[in-house]
Amino acid sequence: MDIEIRDYEDKDYMEFCGMVNSLYSEETEGQPMNISKVAATINEYKKNPEKIRIVILEKNNAIIGYSIFVYLWSNEYGGNILIVDELYIKEKVRNEGIGSYFIKWLEESEEFVAIQLETTPSNKRVFNYYIRLGFKVVENTHLIKIRH
Repeated sequence: MDIEIRDYEDKDYMEFCGMVNSLYSEETEGQPMNISKVAATINEYKKNPEKIRIVILEKNNAIIGYSIFVYLWSNEYGGNILIVDELYIKEKVRNEGIGSYFIKWLEESEEFVAIQLETTPSNKRVFNYYIRLGFKVVENTHLIKIRH
């Protein structure tokens, strides 16, 4: 597959913001997105690349998607868990195997004991896709308390 996966660069800013907006317009459940959150994510990526990574997916030198992932140590699993915080593939190139290619790339290029990701409960198509890729629902329920 002729896909390049590279680290985010400042030149990607406008296209990256557009893809983030597209993701959050498709996934209406969850937290609302705004430009200050995107800026904070980019700043954190630049300050702490050992903690967070933003990658850009390209096909034929055109940006077709992005992913944000975070590294988290887990005592329970005995190593780093790679949390795929966001994965977005542009609609015009979906169903071409790019998501599968990306997950395989992660498995081959990153150091971790497990990959964790999430999807909204109503997005059955994406949920079933991840199950086909080998992901499973774990017994634990994740809870969050948002600090205001």
